[in-house]
Amino acid sequence: MSLLRIHIPSSWPDTEPDAPLPWCNLDTRGERLAAGSATLANLPRAEACELVIPAEAVLLTRATLPRGSKRKMRQFLAYAIEDQLVAEPDAVHVAAGPTLSDGQTALAVVDKAWLARVLARLDGAGLRPRSAWPETLLPALPADGWVMVWDGRCGFLRSGEHAGMSLDGGTSTQPPTALMLSMAEARAAAVLPHRLLLRLREGASPPDVEAWSHVLGVAVEVGVEWMPLQLPDATHGGIDLLQGAFAPSGAGRDWWPTLRLPLILAGLIALLQVGATTTEWWLLSREKQHLQATMEERFREAFPDARAIVDAPLQMQRNLAELRGMAGQMSPSDFMPLLSRVAPALDADSRGSLRAIRYEASQLSLEVAVADQTAAEKLLRRLTDAGLAGQLQSVSGTPPQSLARFTITGSTP
Repeated sequence: MSLLRIHIPSSWPDTEPDAPLPWCNLDTRGERLAAGSATLANLPRAEACELVIPAEAVLLTRATLPRGSKRKMRQFLAYAIEDQLVAEPDAVHVAAGPTLSDGQTALAVVDKAWLARVLARLDGAGLRPRSAWPETLLPALPADGWVMVWDGRCGFLRSGEHAGMSLDGGTSTQPPTALMLSMAEARAAAVLPHRLLLRLREGASPPDVEAWSHVLGVAVEVGVEWMPLQLPDATHGGIDLLQGAFAPSGAGRDWWPTLRLPLILAGLIALLQVGATTTEWWLLSREKQHLQATMEERFREAFPDARAIVDAPLQMQRNLAELRGMAGQMSPSDFMPLLSRVAPALDADSRGSLRAIRYEASQLSLEVAVADQTAAEKLLRRLTDAGLAGQLQSVSGTPPQSLARFTITGSTP
């Protein structure tokens, strides 16, 4: 996905509405495809767009915020830092960054009306940025120092992961006053950086490094030229200003090119799964209908006088039992066959403890005096080991005069 990154001057669009805007086009790996400056109408197009907001337009600060919903908290961020603002709280837009190790939250403040005008002009040209990053937090921070960007007259300082400021003034032999004050504060707090990395804007001449080092009391080194639009890691350590009322409405659309193929594949897999399940259900349903039709056909062949068939297997079983009874034959679930199979499974003690025998609806019920629940369960195991299907219905009474009730329904499958 190609990305168009635009640097917005603080004078645009109010005093210089037709001024050329620096831009850079990056590929998915963050490598530059093209770069230049163009008026708003002539800017190139890309799949995504993001802004770089100049340091002089953004105030970086931090504050301890009460716990609560982030959505509700955004409405009161400006009032949490009211003592640090020059303008009224209602006139600024405050974006929240991450919560820092000391419990405070990093904040970025920008003029609300100016940001609204910038976005409105871009929207009129068909550009809808997905994010806007303060330039102050874009240069990589040295592990043992600070980094400063300077054009010979002004610039900005990044003094921490989420800290920095805009700088005015300075000469070839004298660093900006705000930089000297920041160094003095860091020295008093015993957090003085070991070095200052100075990165110059295009066309700027380097200052007298030794003179700056002497005034600041730290080593000053000149690094590579500052090119803010070509940073592939612009979001690292940054604070996105497009939050709350300025959040892009179609943010999810930026992810569509990346997620489109996985979502299509997931949809195809789900469709195949549903199709396979539906086909299997249809085949099993057809097989069930075929088996039911076969059983009903066999039943009608055996009992052509039957009027209605509700459950062919059950009706066949009952009719066969009735025919055996009419022919004087006994079925395995009759009283005598059941009793003849139960008797061998009862030992002498169980037969002597037998209290009642009942037979009803092809079920044989036994009441046997047992010592306890364990003895009743052992007797049930002997019955099942003999191939009988039975259940222990209950054990009542106090040991050793308990009475166990068993139900024998026939042979085990």
